[in-house]
Amino acid sequence: MPLRVDDVPLQAIESIAAEVVTAVSVKRSVWNHWNLMAEASKQTMDLRFATTADREVVVAMVVDAAQVQSVTLTPPELAISPVRFQREDGTSVFRPRHSVKYSSHAIIAAEQQLLERSEAVGGPTVRQAVTARVIAHSQGSLSSQQRAALESITASGRVVDLLVGPAGAGKTTGMRALRSAWITQHGRGSVIGLAPSAAAAQALADDLGVACDNTAKWLTEFDPGRAVLREGQLLIVDEATLAGTATLDRITGIAEDSGAKVLLVGDPYQLQSVEAGGAFSLLVDRRTDAPELTEIHRFAHKWEKHASLALRRGEVEIVSTYARQKRIREGLTDEMLDQAYDAWRADSASGKASILVTDSSRAVRALNERARRTHPARRGGRRARGRARRRQPRVHR
Repeated sequence: MPLRVDDVPLQAIESIAAEVVTAVSVKRSVWNHWNLMAEASKQTMDLRFATTADREVVVAMVVDAAQVQSVTLTPPELAISPVRFQREDGTSVFRPRHSVKYSSHAIIAAEQQLLERSEAVGGPTVRQAVTARVIAHSQGSLSSQQRAALESITASGRVVDLLVGPAGAGKTTGMRALRSAWITQHGRGSVIGLAPSAAAAQALADDLGVACDNTAKWLTEFDPGRAVLREGQLLIVDEATLAGTATLDRITGIAEDSGAKVLLVGDPYQLQSVEAGGAFSLLVDRRTDAPELTEIHRFAHKWEKHASLALRRGEVEIVSTYARQKRIREGLTDEMLDQAYDAWRADSASGKASILVTDSSRAVRALNERARRTHPARRGGRRARGRARRRQPRVHR
């Protein structure tokens, strides 16, 4: 039977609002009225209402309750605006409508615990003589920044440490030296690699030559005791910007209780977590002496080093530099997609690992379908088709 507003008890409104806050807080560290509205509409989608007006009123009641259950981050107005500067609901016209920001007690508590652990000392270290020996054996392959970062991380005694740097700055080289120093001091198996995704974990394992896992799997294994952490071990969490706040809170909490150390590696200017995140950027902002690598080694042309850092900082005017260097191509959408596909297919035919990137969901589907139809590995019968499915690179948005 279709529901009227009066048929929905306040207890049900409060219950749905709690589910809304829980769902939103999984995806976001901070949210607003419209995020709650979207989730409330989703949570009530299966309910049948007598009229559209009944549905809208119930959704609005759920949103109001969810706002009460959230933690308000936006400070209140210090003075009441004159009547002529007020809207019908009494809010000031000088403050954008529904601009209040919210969070949750759980997220705020997790961020606070991460900050406290990042300042806590008493964690495992490496003797200065061991670090110096590793640097000497590097035969000059470490830059001055990498040596300084290695010395800082091994001697800091911080339970949660940081290594910051853009792509191409030599973070992997620095982590290899750190692994060598740590294993020398604490023995084989004392370094564990973690990353938010299986692909990133595999890349880290290939780079460091140590056991690596994705964070979700490692936590799943740890809960029943299939994964253990002992005193003196080092957990390196690569691509830490992609790790959610709750995930980092759990991992660092386990490390603190075990007498281990966590090193978060990443770049706060890069992509953030699809879950409630931002913890890595928060830790970097709060710490003024975090080891940071800024010297770019990956590019062959000097101008690219400067341009990549400017692009990383969001300086849009640097795009003109790429245009002057003939790095930007233009054309009609279909023509550009054809050229991108042809370049990808040429790479694949020559044995290169290649990827197509586009910002359009429609283009992603079209390019994926085209690649599956024409990929060389798909020809030659059932076995070839099976290999094509496994090897087929995906187009990303």
